[in-house]
Amino acid sequence: MEKTNQNYLPLSERTGKLPHTLQNDYLFKVVMQSDRDILYSLLCSLLFLEKDEISSARITNPILPGEVIDMKTVMLDIKIILNDSRMVNLEMQNLNKGDWPERSLVYLCRIFSNLRKGEASYLGVMPAHQIGILDFTLPHLSEEFYSHFYMINPKTYEIYSDKLCLSVLNLKHRKLATEEEKRYGLDRWARAFLADSWEEFQMLVKENADFECVADSLYKILADEAQRDACLRYEERKAEEEQMVRTLQLVEEMRTIVQKQREELRKKDALIAELKKAQGTTEE
Repeated sequence: MEKTNQNYLPLSERTGKLPHTLQNDYLFKVVMQSDRDILYSLLCSLLFLEKDEISSARITNPILPGEVIDMKTVMLDIKIILNDSRMVNLEMQNLNKGDWPERSLVYLCRIFSNLRKGEASYLGVMPAHQIGILDFTLPHLSEEFYSHFYMINPKTYEIYSDKLCLSVLNLKHRKLATEEEKRYGLDRWARAFLADSWEEFQMLVKENADFECVADSLYKILADEAQRDACLRYEERKAEEEQMVRTLQLVEEMRTIVQKQREELRKKDALIAELKKAQGTTEE
């Protein structure tokens, strides 16, 4: 970012709320593709790597900053080829549609189908790692900040293949971060994802200077009217989708209540029929 621009404000002078946070899927993707150092820093935290262990990280599905996003046709996950030898897919999600396990498995299978054209052996398939950054809990899972899942034998706990991994970074459980996760800065990234003010980024930068790049990328993107508008349009569509999900959930809840009431009525009718039958037998 060009810091000599007359409109540029250093981070120390920025105050107040952010118009959008990194939980905005569109903004998250634009920030990650805007600066290689930011992407490398996040990948090091998520994959427990040192900086010199990443030689390249190429986003294979970039978007044009400021473009209109059609939520039905444009996927805002981030597909990455890491070190030309590993597929990583990042997905920011704060809306629980009730289908995350299935959705994440689809993402994982898609990136695992990466055999290069003309490859003679399936051994050439690159390992695939799906990472979901969620701001909601999954009821069937234990409370954990960062969890990992593999294909294993449930009797022997042997891993069938280490080329498949599905991870969940749960922002709701950030206070449960382990010492290793803290050492790689995952707890700070969680705070960055949730930060809704410049003051929070100022605090993060005091702890780790790497977050100044994140704050400056946000500043540059949010200063651009077209990109700010794209963030807003995406959030409006997300809100509409969230309302639809809530409506469907409400309909399903009402259907469940009706089914329970019908079941109770059936039981009562059966009981009344039995009582009448017993009464008739007694009178005879």
